[in-house]
Amino acid sequence: MNRPRAAILAAITGLALLALTLPATSAADDAASRNENTAILVLIPQDTETPPSYSEEIADGFADLPQLSVGLVSATQGSYRREQALLDISQGTRVSRSTYDPSEVPPVGLARMVGGGGVVKGWDAILDRAKTAPQTIEPGLLASSIPGGAAYVGDATKLQETVIPATSRLGFVSSLSLADTTDTARRAIRESRRYRLVVVATSPGRNGLRELRQILHTRRPGQLVIATQTPPLAGILPLLPIAAAGLGENAGDPVDPEGKGLRSDTTNLPDLVAGIDIAPTILDHLGLTIPDAMTGKPFRAEGERDPEALTPFRDRLDVLGPRRNAALAFVFVGWLILYLAAGAILGRERAARRVRRIGGLSILWIPTVILVPAALGNPSAEVEYTLIAGLALLFGFLSDRFLDWPRATIVPAVVGLGAITIDLVLGSHLITRSILGPNPGYGSRFYGVGNELKPALMVLLLAGLAAALTGKPKSRKNAAIVLGFGLGLGIILGSGRLGAGVGAAIIVASATAVAALMMLPGRLTWKRGAILVAAPVIGLALLAVLDLTTAGGQGHYSSVLSGGESSFLDDVRRRTTLAWQQLWNGNMPVITLTCLLAAAFAIRNREMFRPWAGPIWPAALVGGLAGGLIGSFTEDSGPLLIVVATITLTGVCAYLLGRPDDSRIASGESPQRQE
Repeated sequence: MNRPRAAILAAITGLALLALTLPATSAADDAASRNENTAILVLIPQDTETPPSYSEEIADGFADLPQLSVGLVSATQGSYRREQALLDISQGTRVSRSTYDPSEVPPVGLARMVGGGGVVKGWDAILDRAKTAPQTIEPGLLASSIPGGAAYVGDATKLQETVIPATSRLGFVSSLSLADTTDTARRAIRESRRYRLVVVATSPGRNGLRELRQILHTRRPGQLVIATQTPPLAGILPLLPIAAAGLGENAGDPVDPEGKGLRSDTTNLPDLVAGIDIAPTILDHLGLTIPDAMTGKPFRAEGERDPEALTPFRDRLDVLGPRRNAALAFVFVGWLILYLAAGAILGRERAARRVRRIGGLSILWIPTVILVPAALGNPSAEVEYTLIAGLALLFGFLSDRFLDWPRATIVPAVVGLGAITIDLVLGSHLITRSILGPNPGYGSRFYGVGNELKPALMVLLLAGLAAALTGKPKSRKNAAIVLGFGLGLGIILGSGRLGAGVGAAIIVASATAVAALMMLPGRLTWKRGAILVAAPVIGLALLAVLDLTTAGGQGHYSSVLSGGESSFLDDVRRRTTLAWQQLWNGNMPVITLTCLLAAAFAIRNREMFRPWAGPIWPAALVGGLAGGLIGSFTEDSGPLLIVVATITLTGVCAYLLGRPDDSRIASGESPQRQE
């Protein structure tokens, strides 16, 4: 080969090598050269010497940095796993881990590629698993939505699961900077000048906080820094500390030296955001389009910075789940103790009827009295159980004492529905912290009225209407009254601004439609049957319009309808899948069967309720049962809806069975007390 030809070949080879290196370099350098917004996601593991849990050290470290806006982040939906929490960050959406097949996240590994990038081993299995979820799930959507991808800075000696948020849909990481942790901050800052998103896995605990401070010290205007505790290898861990600096800033703006609280439309609660909000927050800050598959919402710095309130808030949310069944059991135990005490003092015959009425009313008072411990903060379990059971029985006694049978059910209905409506208007702070409220700690619901409370409030409304319409005959007017109050409750429970329960429209519409139909004179016709079938759809359509016009496009109806047919079908799949799983969860098959048998027993032996105090009472009972059954098929909590409805209906039935022995009851007159 002659020299000119060799020189030309060498030049071509050099240009080719230069071209191969240009994409990574130019894509990386663009962020700095064009003065674009950038983002750094900092993951700080807790001190390895402590058991896996919420890290007070990291939370306190965030509080000590005044430039950080601080809050809590809900790690996953349903049962917790570290790998799932990291995947949820990468995909910007989530669903209960139990709906995946397999439920456990496949193991991942990390390998370097020529040119400085990396490939995540096992990513194909993660993508295959995502396809089994009952909604659209795209792992790696965050990094794939950013031109040039994301960089990862970590410790070469540690398990690299924290690389997941920096991984693209294809399983690649644009840049890997793996070394020991002595220069983590310096490497993160360097990568942030080349890539618009850098995911940083710091040293544990105090050293990780020191590295965060170094990153914040060099933060440029328009650079967003989100720091959170690395999801630990714990069995159950619903909430973690999170902080951010640079929210709302753009390149060229002055750096904001003061932090605030954090808030997102996903949770609609102060100081609480969701893990799925991290990805859309980053994309929004970078000025990039948020994909439709991301259901999280960008969070913002808003309100007063109050780090001292975060731990008590987390502690309260952490105990709600374990206390639910025990608190309800205490009410029934208290009812049994009252019966035994009254029977021992007055004799069984004298005490039985009144104790039935008091106990039945106490169940109807539960939705009200659960707000009292929530208003006190986070009392001990013993205090909460005593307050709920004691107040429920006390108010049941007072209701029965001052209102003749069967009018007393109107008191817990008016007080309970009124108090809950007021709390919803004020932001549902007490409901959120009550044992039957939403479950924000586990990411299944953050505000409004949760599935545990919907059927109880539905039955409570029907019991109150029955008390108000006692002795009234069947008529179109009385049927219209039932429908009107049902529409009102449906608006309260279903509106995105208040109860935020999509399924509440179907539950309430079904229950009140059945009750109203039974209050119409004459026989059931095909026309009436068609109206009954259409009632839930009509109620859902009306509330969808209300949600779209009053919730600013941010309500639950809006989020489902905005995605079109695919989003609607995804929602149906998710709900039916979760409902079916709930049916076979733990003792739920036995509990559900017991409730269904109890309902069948009451229907088969309905003669024990006669004489009815007007046709409204059987209408209320059948309507409540219908609402609970339909809710079990339309809500993701499945059979829990019929269980709660049956328990509440048990209270109504117990109250009716405690009627005084008075012959004028059959005519609808108010009886005189004989006890």
